[in-house]
Amino acid sequence: MIATSNGIGTWLVVHMAGALVLGWIVGYERYFSGRAAGSQVYCLVSTTSCAITLLAGYPALWYWGSAHDIGGGDPTRVINAIMTGIGFLGAGIIVQSGLNVRGLTTAASIWGSAAIGILVGVGFYSAAIGLTVLFVVSLALVPRIEHRLPAQAAIVAMVRFREGYRPRPALIQRYLERRGMRIPPESVNISFDRGRFELRCLVFGKSVMQSEDMRDLIFDLARMKMVERFNVAHSSRA
Repeated sequence: MIATSNGIGTWLVVHMAGALVLGWIVGYERYFSGRAAGSQVYCLVSTTSCAITLLAGYPALWYWGSAHDIGGGDPTRVINAIMTGIGFLGAGIIVQSGLNVRGLTTAASIWGSAAIGILVGVGFYSAAIGLTVLFVVSLALVPRIEHRLPAQAAIVAMVRFREGYRPRPALIQRYLERRGMRIPPESVNISFDRGRFELRCLVFGKSVMQSEDMRDLIFDLARMKMVERFNVAHSSRA
């Protein structure tokens, strides 16, 4: 029966690989738009969900074919408890600092690792090994592939103006558009403290710190008399 479950496991890996590819397509769309939570997260979640769903379709192979013995437990309840509990554990790792979000990929990998343990626990060894390999592909190879593909990059910008100066968002938007950049309106946050306005926003462009436009933007901000101080950083959503 172990050999039979391993044979089924090979077929399961093929389906999980398909789920990984489809999940990456969705993740890359978000990555291309500069709003990605990290394509790895989409790959991990899609592949894990596929693995658990497929596992539920072969009850005759659970526990090496002994799942229906008298007194045998129902693994679906155990699986539900494990995935829910690990989900709360992963959520505690996610941290938001301003417009940056960290820990999403780690949380998804922890949640997905629970599925590996479940597959081993019910005797689907080849499926567990295949899922592990797919996870490594998601975490190690997908980012390298994406770096060679076109995409928009997001940065977090903070600009504090000198006392008495009133910023005009429309002029700022036109200034960035001439350089191939844009500000999503929903990301704009303007505050006022001690006679000074402060602008915080996301800026989307074709690249972050390596482009000439980005370099020129930083130099321009440094020369502007109405700017008291500014900070530009990568928008991290990994």
